[in-house]
Amino acid sequence: MTMNSQDALDWNVLTNQWLKVTDLNAEIRVYSPLEGLKRSSTIRCIAAANPLDLFASYRFLVTLLYWKADVGGGVHQLRKSLLRGEMPRIVLDAIEAETSAFRLFDGQSPFLQDPLLKNMKKQYWKSAGSLFAELACGTNIAHFHHGDDIAMRLCLPCATIGMLRIVPWTQAGGAGLSPAVHNAPPIVAMAIGENLTVMLGLNLVELRGKAGEARWSGHFKPSDGHAAIPYMEAFTWNPRRVYLRSVEANGICWRCGCHEVPVVGPVFYAKNENTQLTKKGRKTIPFIWQDPSAFYDPDAPYVAIKSYDEEFSARGRDLIGLIGSKDARPTAAVLQSNIKHHGWRLVVPCTNPANNKTYDHRQLEVASLSSDVLRDLVPAAPLPWRQQEVDGWTSRNAARLPNGATVFVQSAIRLLTHADWTVLACAAYRPMHESPAAFDLLSGLLWALRGRKVSRLPSRNVAWLILKLMGAVPSDVRVLRHKSTFCPLDVLPKRQLERRGGRGARSPYPVSLPRGPRLEAALRSAIAENMRKRTPEPIDWAGLCCALDELLSQKQNR
Repeated sequence: MTMNSQDALDWNVLTNQWLKVTDLNAEIRVYSPLEGLKRSSTIRCIAAANPLDLFASYRFLVTLLYWKADVGGGVHQLRKSLLRGEMPRIVLDAIEAETSAFRLFDGQSPFLQDPLLKNMKKQYWKSAGSLFAELACGTNIAHFHHGDDIAMRLCLPCATIGMLRIVPWTQAGGAGLSPAVHNAPPIVAMAIGENLTVMLGLNLVELRGKAGEARWSGHFKPSDGHAAIPYMEAFTWNPRRVYLRSVEANGICWRCGCHEVPVVGPVFYAKNENTQLTKKGRKTIPFIWQDPSAFYDPDAPYVAIKSYDEEFSARGRDLIGLIGSKDARPTAAVLQSNIKHHGWRLVVPCTNPANNKTYDHRQLEVASLSSDVLRDLVPAAPLPWRQQEVDGWTSRNAARLPNGATVFVQSAIRLLTHADWTVLACAAYRPMHESPAAFDLLSGLLWALRGRKVSRLPSRNVAWLILKLMGAVPSDVRVLRHKSTFCPLDVLPKRQLERRGGRGARSPYPVSLPRGPRLEAALRSAIAENMRKRTPEPIDWAGLCCALDELLSQKQNR
């Protein structure tokens, strides 16, 4: 994207090109949203890898059509036109006439921002990652490093999709940070059509209640938080007070990786006290609003169904909430308006019960949203998995130490010279074919032992790794002791996700044993840490050799 500073300041969410689509010839194009609407009959679908980006883009286009539906005869008439594959020109002209409402850096009414924040002090600026639940933003415990958060920059297309995600996907979290109007993130459905025109028509459904006014800019304040929310107000409901700083030229986008592009960051990003949910005792009272794409249970008509359990999400069982029973099945307005339609996309973000952390998002394409189809997607029982200790791999068994591992290590210590160990030390992190001299030492040692019919020798790959590790330590550490107690495998970093379920419960996400250079680096680090101790423990080289052989050896490697 080549753009000078003035062009960047004139960035318009409606007319600038940032929307990636796939046309009917399966080619990727980049259009502005207005171009996308005009060319919708030639577009297969929006091309966005992130499910939340995908839904936010579709929702923005649908919101534009709801906004100007009256000039096309109302929502019902506009829907009929779209389902015939026709995009009324009068509606497009009405949208285009409002282009000024979508300027991202407008001095008076910047898109989805509060211009009153422009003079806030520097200490109130936040990371640009605040616009995305999956990016580090200073307080999210799911991200292990926050030292560079404030330096994060976003290109203008990424900043645009981040702003559009605020309305449908904002979560709770932090001191007084309220979620989106539907207490998101809910599981949402989108009907799929033969082209973008038809798809927009399928998802443009008639809604009960008043239309209200769209709130494209300013400090958002609900017209009446205790009454039914007008749908245009809900589609532009902003639970945050946001303001983007001026554009920096020739930056790098931390999200998409584009270089030498205009970027923004940091941003002002704070709670909107006007969108707080009310409470009655300890019970939170939801707003009177049903998102047309979200599912609601008849017994809780304003509480959107969501995926809130990480274990259920991993197993695909979070969809069970959409099935319900014969008498009370959850449904969505878009489903009720397209009851016989075939071809649906489900967007399933997984959060936690407090609705303030994001674990994962996924999307599914299904033929229909009938109970039978959804039931087939839900495993009847938990997926089988066998937890082997906390890391998903079995630690060494010192009681079963084979003779071959001990003989190999003893032979290496006895036969290899100082010069040989120096050659092996220089082979660090290299495969065998890149270190001919070191490989000659390995083959001479290992093949000689095989010729003597020594049983249960380590595999070639394990023997290569052991020799490189032994070559990296001083000669007084390269010895076999009767009571060696230290094995580097035992202290590899372990990560165990907590799981509810009582004593002894384990996570379905065991961390796998690292492979290749990662394993060698981890073992070297563990050995070095042991050697830095005031009294290092003797290294059990034979036990390490045996354990690695059990974990890594395969027949084709022998």
